[in-house]
Amino acid sequence: MIWRYPDQRQPVVALLGPRQSGKTTMLRSLSQGCGSTVVHAHLDFHENPLDPVSAAALVAFQMMRGWDTLRRSPVFHRFALGLLALNENLEEDRSRATDQIKGLIQQYTRNTRRGRFATRLEEAVDTTMDVVVTGALSPLVQGQAREVVTAVRERARPVIGSLLQSTARWGLRDALRWHVGIPEAEAAGSLDALIRLSSASRSAAVGPLLAAFLADAKDQAERHPALRSSCSCELPEEHAGRAARHDHAWVLFVDGAQTPAGRRFLAALVAARMRNEHNEPGSGAAADPLVVLAACDQWQPEWTTRWCEPWRTTPLPDTPQRRVPLLSRATRTRWTRQDEAGAGPDPASAAHYWYPVWLDPMSEERVSYLTDDAAPLAAPVAASVVHALTGGHWGAALALQEQRESTPPDAETGVPERPLPAAVDASGRPLWSRALETSLPEGLAAPAPGRTNPPPVVLAAGYLADMRTADDPRVPQDIADLPRSLELLRRNLWVSTFFHRPSRIREVGWGEADRPPVLHPWLSRCALTALSAAAPAGAPAAAAQGERPADPWHDVFTRQARALASLAATHNGSGPAREEQQLFYDLALGKFASVAEALAGRFDRDHRAWVRLLDYLASAPCRLVHEQSAQESYALLLAGIEQSGRDVVAVATAKLLALLWLYNDPLTERSRRWDAQIEEGFERLSHNSRLLDVSALQQAGALFA
Repeated sequence: MIWRYPDQRQPVVALLGPRQSGKTTMLRSLSQGCGSTVVHAHLDFHENPLDPVSAAALVAFQMMRGWDTLRRSPVFHRFALGLLALNENLEEDRSRATDQIKGLIQQYTRNTRRGRFATRLEEAVDTTMDVVVTGALSPLVQGQAREVVTAVRERARPVIGSLLQSTARWGLRDALRWHVGIPEAEAAGSLDALIRLSSASRSAAVGPLLAAFLADAKDQAERHPALRSSCSCELPEEHAGRAARHDHAWVLFVDGAQTPAGRRFLAALVAARMRNEHNEPGSGAAADPLVVLAACDQWQPEWTTRWCEPWRTTPLPDTPQRRVPLLSRATRTRWTRQDEAGAGPDPASAAHYWYPVWLDPMSEERVSYLTDDAAPLAAPVAASVVHALTGGHWGAALALQEQRESTPPDAETGVPERPLPAAVDASGRPLWSRALETSLPEGLAAPAPGRTNPPPVVLAAGYLADMRTADDPRVPQDIADLPRSLELLRRNLWVSTFFHRPSRIREVGWGEADRPPVLHPWLSRCALTALSAAAPAGAPAAAAQGERPADPWHDVFTRQARALASLAATHNGSGPAREEQQLFYDLALGKFASVAEALAGRFDRDHRAWVRLLDYLASAPCRLVHEQSAQESYALLLAGIEQSGRDVVAVATAKLLALLWLYNDPLTERSRRWDAQIEEGFERLSHNSRLLDVSALQQAGALFA
């Protein structure tokens, strides 16, 4: 989208991602990539919460530098004249106020490029006249003639200066005419228009000034296009030749777009673009060259009219909603395609100018590079585990890196499969506690170590672990604070379809079904670790009475299963779906043997549906990996299974369910040994099936070959 062609509108790109996902780093990287080739500027509303006018002034100041692709540095005459008038305290007398405005224009003119040239020319003419009177030619001018020449020189000096500066003011004539044409001027003259702007409040002047800023940028781009010989763009083969003739958009990088100051500025900028298009109808009215790339960690409700929320599986029917693309796949064509559903651009809709895109997560190689050094992370951790654990989240990778640096030298060494529960800092505080405290949005409290009652974020993590409930608009009211917690997590972009980590067999069972929205794996794992580490409620009292204390993990998933069953019964949910969901929660509660037996009983009905159910059950939260290694957990699950007298299908089903359940957990390191066992399980089931069509089992097994 850096390439620009005539009469093209530019989007305000909202770079989406949860807090600390790497948006700021991406903006800095892109800014460095622009170098001195692409006109760009950067605003950080976290560090400088400027008002819209001051922010626009800072952007103009940054863009007025020299650029390799421009013959002249950009100027912003319309914006500068309006800003001078706004900041001037005018006299109450009209004539004096007019003189003040004239003085401002004259002073500004002298500081322009043409004004400085005229000043130098004025000095040269003045020096020439001095030479005539007092220099080498003075002997030729004697007596009365000398007095006449001196008088002419004194009178001509201000006149010549005024004439030379008037030629410089020709460069401002378009800027002055523009101020005459704005609605606030009411067709008054240029001086009266600036006087009216000066008397306006700063909030009322935001619209005209930002519109002037965009008009200046548009005028500069049209009159002074980029020098293609100085362009450093890497041209693909399909754009070679004449198609490579292009201009560059101007780029504004905005960090902290979700802050109050950032929202005010971007809203004012979009309103100014809408204003220019309304005041100057036509295809190129709003075709200023400015592309805005704003880092946002919150979803704005006004975008929903054009774009599907990232936590929704499919766009709303009978609406112009479109899916939000990844940044790496975002194109101008995808943005302009939103006009196809309606009658074209709607200048009255601010959502029409926005283009939400999702920040790509970091690759496994990038995460490994950030976290790989000589310091231990409570145990050696495979790169695949770190990547699955962090979900490619920048802040999570940095948290793991900081954990390495803060690990006490005498810390106990954990096991490779348990980096998160075993990692503590020098003060003994677990990593999951610090991660939740820095990641959670405002309004959601982080669980404290040793707390007995699970906070709302833990309840939300348990609820969102079930892929069948994550996209269900019906939320059980029996779970305290669940609707509010879900709303906060969604609005702050911690719930999204981009976070779903599909299993290898998902496509076999689900086909091309849309990915369900899930909680970010880093936040989910931290919350579930907090739940697993929570102290049993009423432990001292229960011990005194000889009873077993209530387990928070068991209590949360039991209450949630009951609430969902009650909700399904109220809305006449299907019996098979309710039974499958109950199996999901039984497995989360550790009832492995009964779930494996029920799954084996459904084997000879429909193998593709059976693979789908297997994939669904294997996505249930697993507590075992918080307490021992994956190999130890597998041995514990299958203890006595083969000696229980079960048939081949039942034993193979139990093994396959245990393998995939542990395999899907991000704390489990995937290896060729695990793949071989899973492949063998599907092969054994296909050989012992009573159905003729075993293609689904063969396809699933082949994925692990």
